[in-house]
Amino acid sequence: MVGRTGESTTEFADPRRAEDSSVGGEDRVARRLAREFTAPVGLLDPTTLIWRARLGIEVERFPDSDASLLAIMASGLLRHGRVEVWRPDGDSALVWLCLPIFRLNGPNLVALIGFAATATAEPGWGPPCPERALRAWGQSVADSLKAEILPRLGQGASPFRGEGGDRLLTARLIRRLRVSDPPERFQDLALQALRAALRVEAVAWVPAAAVDPVLVIGAVSGLDPDDFRALPPTDNRPAILLDNARGSRPDSGPIRRVLGVAAETDAPGPIGWIVAVNPDDDRSFAANEVALVQPVASLVATQRTNGRLYCELKELLFGVIRSLTAAIDAKDPYTSGHSERVARIAVRLGEELKLSPNQRGDLYLMGLLHDVGKIGIDDTILKKDGPLTPEEYRIIQSHVEIGVHILTDLKKLHHLLPGVAHHHEQYNGSGYPGGLAGDSIPLPARILAVADGFDAMSSTRPYRKPLTPKAIDEILRKGAGAQWDPKVIAALFACRDEIEAIRQKGLGESLQKAVEDTVGRS
Repeated sequence: MVGRTGESTTEFADPRRAEDSSVGGEDRVARRLAREFTAPVGLLDPTTLIWRARLGIEVERFPDSDASLLAIMASGLLRHGRVEVWRPDGDSALVWLCLPIFRLNGPNLVALIGFAATATAEPGWGPPCPERALRAWGQSVADSLKAEILPRLGQGASPFRGEGGDRLLTARLIRRLRVSDPPERFQDLALQALRAALRVEAVAWVPAAAVDPVLVIGAVSGLDPDDFRALPPTDNRPAILLDNARGSRPDSGPIRRVLGVAAETDAPGPIGWIVAVNPDDDRSFAANEVALVQPVASLVATQRTNGRLYCELKELLFGVIRSLTAAIDAKDPYTSGHSERVARIAVRLGEELKLSPNQRGDLYLMGLLHDVGKIGIDDTILKKDGPLTPEEYRIIQSHVEIGVHILTDLKKLHHLLPGVAHHHEQYNGSGYPGGLAGDSIPLPARILAVADGFDAMSSTRPYRKPLTPKAIDEILRKGAGAQWDPKVIAALFACRDEIEAIRQKGLGESLQKAVEDTVGRS
């Protein structure tokens, strides 16, 4: 069977540990490519279809069957020594960048680098980017490797406006591409880079939608940003505007020369244009400068599209959490607002314990969702106003397992599971469900346990009235080191007045910020 790993193959779990080294052995080349692309890398011998190195992701995720490798061979990607992008049949989540790797000793190889095809793909793959930009990035790296092996090809990187400049600029911008950034931030970065590379008076992003603002880097005397809207064509002409004769026309005004490239997506028509005007030395724009702008326009379009998907994902997650919290409150009017108060108390305790903003955001979400499993508990047990039987108490305890089950399929919330699962553990090991003790209980769960207990004692229940502050304080002090972590209890008393004031209901900016941080993680 072709495609099996040969005896000389070395596999690595974490390319970030690789030592810096020059081009040479297969392992060193693979490590270097993994650092460059922040993506899984495999080196394949196209003559034998044997992998020489694979690293960065589970090896079984690499193309490794007769059908897949022969499909690549049939396409010519591995034979013709060119940089290409390959999309496996039936797998819409991944694309593979194929690079020729020239060697002085031994057969030439092909590097396959795995990239995510969408912004919502699983972590571990390279960042999603348009195929044109991906090819440009790959060509830049392939040229650099080849130049080091064959001195006659020259040393060092080409300037942006020289040969290969489009690939170098694109590679730099891809490294700065963040789907979680507002589109305007990346547009500003891209225009700044283009203006410096092209040496022009101004570069503008002109969105197709009239409601979106025009962004201009630089300035042309006498022109406002909206004046740039008149430059790109509005009909179905080609997606490149090159007008070097503009300055000779009477109506040209302050614009002498114009270069524009449409930013296109799968939707009909461009979503906008990148427009550069007036080279500093009054030269005419050339074809190589069009090539410089084209992949950047593709990146701007991709980041804008993925940014919108990212926002939609945030809104979806926000809605899920808000709905789950509302469902918990609806189960029992006596505990309405409890989850929100626990979340806010936990955040204040986390602040006192010097936790990071991300950790406090996680605490907030855990607090909102810590009792989500009560959705699956029968109302007659949940709202019972008398003592629970042992069997009823066991059913109540199962709410933590139900909560974990509910949240397990939400991959973006997996980091919240320890708090949801263990907020009823006790410091002396007598809690549930795992009977964990001391520091073996996750810190978020220890914090939630104190916040949960404080709010429960402060609230009305079917079987009792709220306890007095004095009685609550006495129970907390006696429970330190037995039921609760003494460090967390000390943190509560350090901000006792503020904790007492957290009695309000409602979901607001705290949830929005916590959701944004959660969605933005790998």
